[in-house]
Amino acid sequence: MEQPSRCIRHMCSETILKDVTGRKVNNYIRKHCSEYFLMPPGFEFRGIAIQLKSPMHIGLIPESSIILLPFTKPCYGTMLYEIKAEEGDFSYIRSALGGKTLAKKTGNLNSKQGT
Repeated sequence: MEQPSRCIRHMCSETILKDVTGRKVNNYIRKHCSEYFLMPPGFEFRGIAIQLKSPMHIGLIPESSIILLPFTKPCYGTMLYEIKAEEGDFSYIRSALGGKTLAKKTGNLNSKQGT
């Protein structure tokens, strides 16, 4: 039996940003996600090697079961997709990229205000 092709578009529920810079993707994720990690080009997620020109953030919104995932398509540029998380997705990303965490801590009494 033939396996269905794995393609980024089959995972996506919504396109958030189209044809943008990595900086814009990273800024959007930092602003909208409670947790984010630096993801290298070629990182494998759900059997797909994520194409990127340079490392970018992958964002987690556990309270909504959402992942914000950047991807670069050669003909369309860099895009940011919203993906509905499946069981194990958050733990996989945390364990695979946890050493490169840029997670923003909410409710941390030691965090600096206004920075």
